[in-house]
Amino acid sequence: MSYVALYRRWRPETFADLVGQEHISRTLARAVTSGQTSHAYLFTGPRGTGKTSTAKILARALNCAEGPTLTPCGVCDSCRAISDGSSMDVFEIDAASNRGIDEIRDLRESVKFAPTEGRYKIYIIDEVHMLTTEAFNALLKTLEEPPDRVLFILATTEPHKVPATIQSRCQRYDFHRITVTEIRDRLVHVCAESGIAADEDALGIIAVQADGGMRDALSILDQCTALAEGTLTAERVQEALGLVGRAWIEKMALQIADRAAAPLITQLGELLQNGRELRQILAELAQYFRSLMIVGVGGTLGSAELPDGQAEALREAAARFTQEEIMVILRKLNEAMQEIRVSPQPRIAAESMLIGLCRPADAAPAGAPVTVSNPADTARIARLEAEVRRLTEQIAAGGVSAAGKAAGQKSDVQGVPAPASQTAPKAAPPKRIAKRGGADPSVPSEPRQLDAALWKSFQERLKERHRLAASLLSGAGYEGVTETHFFIRPATDMARDYITNRHRAVFEEVMSELAGRPLVIVCTGGEEESAPPPAAAKAPEYPTPVTELLKIAGEGARVEEVASPAPRIAPKAAPPTPAPAAEDEPYEVYEPTPDEEAEMFGDDELPPDENT
Repeated sequence: MSYVALYRRWRPETFADLVGQEHISRTLARAVTSGQTSHAYLFTGPRGTGKTSTAKILARALNCAEGPTLTPCGVCDSCRAISDGSSMDVFEIDAASNRGIDEIRDLRESVKFAPTEGRYKIYIIDEVHMLTTEAFNALLKTLEEPPDRVLFILATTEPHKVPATIQSRCQRYDFHRITVTEIRDRLVHVCAESGIAADEDALGIIAVQADGGMRDALSILDQCTALAEGTLTAERVQEALGLVGRAWIEKMALQIADRAAAPLITQLGELLQNGRELRQILAELAQYFRSLMIVGVGGTLGSAELPDGQAEALREAAARFTQEEIMVILRKLNEAMQEIRVSPQPRIAAESMLIGLCRPADAAPAGAPVTVSNPADTARIARLEAEVRRLTEQIAAGGVSAAGKAAGQKSDVQGVPAPASQTAPKAAPPKRIAKRGGADPSVPSEPRQLDAALWKSFQERLKERHRLAASLLSGAGYEGVTETHFFIRPATDMARDYITNRHRAVFEEVMSELAGRPLVIVCTGGEEESAPPPAAAKAPEYPTPVTELLKIAGEGARVEEVASPAPRIAPKAAPPTPAPAAEDEPYEVYEPTPDEEAEMFGDDELPPDENT
């Protein structure tokens, strides 16, 4: 006799043999014992979870010679015919290859005939979602009102593709993914009954790779048994399936946590040399960090994903990373897996990504301000710093005025004549330079990050805090944020001046609260930018008396140069007004002198003559 695959040899024969589907086996068992079976069932769920096996168990339970019974005998003619697919009353139809309307019309004709041997005529339609729309419409009426002793069992892995009109006429049963523990226990039973020597760790790896399907688990066990020489070990399973293995993956994760790039790249080379696929390595590493992310936030992995005894090890490994680091690692792993699909050198892409994980580019640079972990403390510090900056500017402005006044008084005492406008100079705004003349050294040149969510939250919070200041953002653009600055491009020069000179404190306070660290506003755009600090500019050279006065006045005093007004040319005396002429005398037209014309036009030159 030829060899029979394990998944066929160990297909469940009764409701008690179903693994992981107690909610379905219990319900169907009660329906059989009470005689309340429906005329149509819809079995849905992932592959290998027992949908078709349950349909055959139900068929045997109804048509067994000793039935209806929960434990079909398996030896009567009806049970044997159903098991080997030769029954004249149980039809197993593959909808993937019989999906047209002609096949459904033949089915409608055959349901009219009574069962030949058993009590019921049963139609098991597998992958029913593959039927065409016309076939579903043809099946609809028969499914709604079938003849007596006819039962339909529809099975599918994609229930969303089954029309709602079909689903509403069936009793739906959803099959769940089988847990890792249940699959492993079943494999232990199969190995014991089949005489297969296997380690429990090896069976645990097979249970994880089965992804919730018992049929897949038995197929993998069959494959690994053919490769094993003697006892089936975890190493043999990993070799047969091309897996990296949890031990290697955990070692790579710890090397990333220790920022050990050289050993990490060396280990990657060893895995590739041993025949492991690059994509499989990255996939298992991403799956491991996904487990760390879930455990790190206090969640628990389902029993369908994690065998017993590994939860504590995951919690210890998760403590080596912050949640932000894990999320960055997952994002970069996903990007690398997409990149190696089209990259001419996928190994280089993977190695550069792993080195980047050991040396994260988004780490805080040296000398950057330390971020306070408590957002409330960060916001409070930002408000205090803004208040200190405002007071410092006020004190500096007051000191400059007082120093300038003292300088003016001293110039009078020394006998140095000073213009009237220089007696008590006012604090003048900083000079303006052209934008293309040079960049402000106080603005950082580090890359900016565009955070649309942060910008939207900033606008909403500013509108709540200060409506007038928020109105200045009308038409403004957001140009990014660094560790210490955030950049806004106001729509007008007036809005730029108001933000910079009047509402800077509230802008920086709101943005610092949202970002969790002190930030300084920088307004960009326009034809001009703020000049560099006065300390960076070269000190002008003044005559000796003026220099002495500046020393006496102290730091902050300055000298304003006022240009002398251009001398005005005194108009010549107008000729005496002639005596009133007689009515019969001709009227004499007055012609102004060139100097008078220049004074009337406000220019020293004559206007151009249109006749010349």
